[in-house]
Amino acid sequence: MATPASRYSVVAIWLHWAIATAIFGNFAIGWWMHSAIDVPASQARAVAAFQIHKSLGLSILFLSVLRLAWRLFNPPPPMPAQMPAWQQTFAKLTHWAFYGLMLAIPLSGWLYVSTQWRDGAPLQVPTLWFGWFEVPHLFGLNHAAAGLRAGVAGFFEEAHEFLARAIMLLAALHVGAALKHHFIGRDPVLTRMAPGLRVPGKAKYTARSRNERITLGVGFTVILLLTIIVTSLLFLPPAQEVESSGNQLAEISNTAESWIIDPAKSSIRFSGVHAGKAFNGVFTRWEINAQIVPAAVAKSSISAYIATASAADGVKLHNTTLPQQEWFNVARYPRARFTTTEITRVRDNQYHLAGTLQIKNKTIAVPQLSLSVNAQTATIQGTFTIDRAQANLGMESDPEGRWVSREITVTVNALLHSP
Repeated sequence: MATPASRYSVVAIWLHWAIATAIFGNFAIGWWMHSAIDVPASQARAVAAFQIHKSLGLSILFLSVLRLAWRLFNPPPPMPAQMPAWQQTFAKLTHWAFYGLMLAIPLSGWLYVSTQWRDGAPLQVPTLWFGWFEVPHLFGLNHAAAGLRAGVAGFFEEAHEFLARAIMLLAALHVGAALKHHFIGRDPVLTRMAPGLRVPGKAKYTARSRNERITLGVGFTVILLLTIIVTSLLFLPPAQEVESSGNQLAEISNTAESWIIDPAKSSIRFSGVHAGKAFNGVFTRWEINAQIVPAAVAKSSISAYIATASAADGVKLHNTTLPQQEWFNVARYPRARFTTTEITRVRDNQYHLAGTLQIKNKTIAVPQLSLSVNAQTATIQGTFTIDRAQANLGMESDPEGRWVSREITVTVNALLHSP
């Protein structure tokens, strides 16, 4: 094993301050969102903060493992010779307690969210690491029996909060001891971990090379910028709507011998409210089969197949959740289907469409869409609402519409040309 150095390495210092910054920031976020999540005015922002909190927690876990590995192969600098033995023992115990808490806190949080359980009921919310990728749930807890999920969630939720408070108390003692050594003991305990700092009344510590100081300066600048960026995410409005343009519309098509759809002027959109904020989305892949006979429109038939996996509203959390089992269950039901059941003439070239919409294994009546037909073009338009209970969407975790509105509005616009 290597001989202890007279000061902490650049890597150890960088990891120390990066982890410390993340811990304090994450505690502040967790403290705020704990109450904000139940307030309608701040609920949407709290949902976003919860994703940041989980992402920072997983980052702390990774950095802590890295810091512990570095610590095992790079012994810390020795304590000042004048420090009493009991203080040295207490300092070592404090450091190892920090390592234990830095691992236990994010792990307890990860186990808690893996149960997908909150306030006595299921709650399906994926963990997205800063929106880049989905983090898997541990030990398949999200698929366990309800009683087990509830018990594990309750235990680790309380453990997570208790351990978070414990590390804050330990941090206060740690900071107090460091300041005592620096201003009262006037020894180099703090200067070993704080670059550029010198013991009061003593010559400036110059053992570090110029390159080390530059590296540390860059590292602290990066930490500061990341802190500003992560904090600012709490105050930025989330993206809400996907525009019906560009490549998304290239996947709207029609079957052979059907009237030909105009993708640029056609869309199937949906809207509702999540956590107090409106969302507007679009299905980007669907196919229509319009067998329209202008001389006998009432005998025509129109059907459409919608790829449920293509539902998107520009919010990463929503786009990740919608294909999952509780919602569209894309793996088992990859398509929704609309079929006309009746076409009724209203006046010249104007008709009412009635039909059914099959989502998963549920069939929903669509009472009325409008159809305009002439020799060259046909236009289908209309707006209707779906109760999520009718389609069994999100009914396990949110049957009362506490998070996502029960009523989802669907808006259809399709322009077709005769073949």
